[in-house]
Amino acid sequence: MIGLDVGTSFIIASSYEGDNIVFKDFRDAFYVIKPTTPIAAKMVEKGLKGKIFIKDTDGSFVILGKDAIEKAVERNETARRPMFRGVVSVKEKDAKRILAYILKEVVGKASESGEKLVFCVPAQPVDQEDDDFDVGYHEDVVKTILSEVGYDARSVNEAEALCYAELEDSDYTGIGISCGAGMTNVCVMLNGEPTVVFSTTKSGDWVDRMSAVATGEPDSVVQVEKEGGDFKVGEPHDSPVLSAVASYYERLIEYTAKQLSSALSGHKSLPKFKDDIKIVVAGGTSKADGYVEKLHEKLLEADFPLGIEVVKHADDPLHSVSKGCLIAASILE
Repeated sequence: MIGLDVGTSFIIASSYEGDNIVFKDFRDAFYVIKPTTPIAAKMVEKGLKGKIFIKDTDGSFVILGKDAIEKAVERNETARRPMFRGVVSVKEKDAKRILAYILKEVVGKASESGEKLVFCVPAQPVDQEDDDFDVGYHEDVVKTILSEVGYDARSVNEAEALCYAELEDSDYTGIGISCGAGMTNVCVMLNGEPTVVFSTTKSGDWVDRMSAVATGEPDSVVQVEKEGGDFKVGEPHDSPVLSAVASYYERLIEYTAKQLSSALSGHKSLPKFKDDIKIVVAGGTSKADGYVEKLHEKLLEADFPLGIEVVKHADDPLHSVSKGCLIAASILE
């Protein structure tokens, strides 16, 4: 059985190896090189030895994964993605084809026909009415791709999966907030039952885009500096890029806290918790220094409608959703 986090920036598979869980991470990105001459095509192919790529019918090379981001940065450009805000991108005409290559690279063929696989899908956003956002279509595309390699694939909400992975010690009661690249997904859970699920449309990619505009750098360059940089949310930095990133992170967290408070205040499905609740935070965007502390601060400022026991960072924030998907798959076995 396999758990699969189908994210905007990362595709992460998880599986059991004895009593341990092992993960396989893959950057959800691609970059196209179009050689101008036959000689250049041969040399490019040699230069890509050891990297994961597709040689396309028009002679171009489609580089996949982290190598795509590296090549884009080398050329001062931005890598492309088959996903946008948590679903298959309508902005990329080759999105389904590229996503199929990546998913099959990550999970391979099923060990047996009908092997159980649970993958995550986002919730509908509360801050945007957009015909381009279609979770149902996205779910169908992913299921079809995975069935082609022998899996019996089911879906689970992204933040719900996070709750399965991180709320065992509180009887699966609390709130999971999954801060990905494309979206922030939220699940309110009561004794294992998801009662409220929703998403917001601003997350790590918004920080990258706004910081890129502010500094004149490509998004991929900002992304690489952000992920490798030593900065703290809301604090100035000597690097213009990281200073912009730190500033926009604080704005993102403030926006997220206000959206969460607004969405939950007076919600008819919100449980009447008898005690203060645990909020667990995960996702690559949440790894920034100071993110969790700042989120707690901004939730209180936004008059969050529930008592908060603690806002806790997941022990392994990048892998928690995939782990939750694997837990869900094990229940289906």
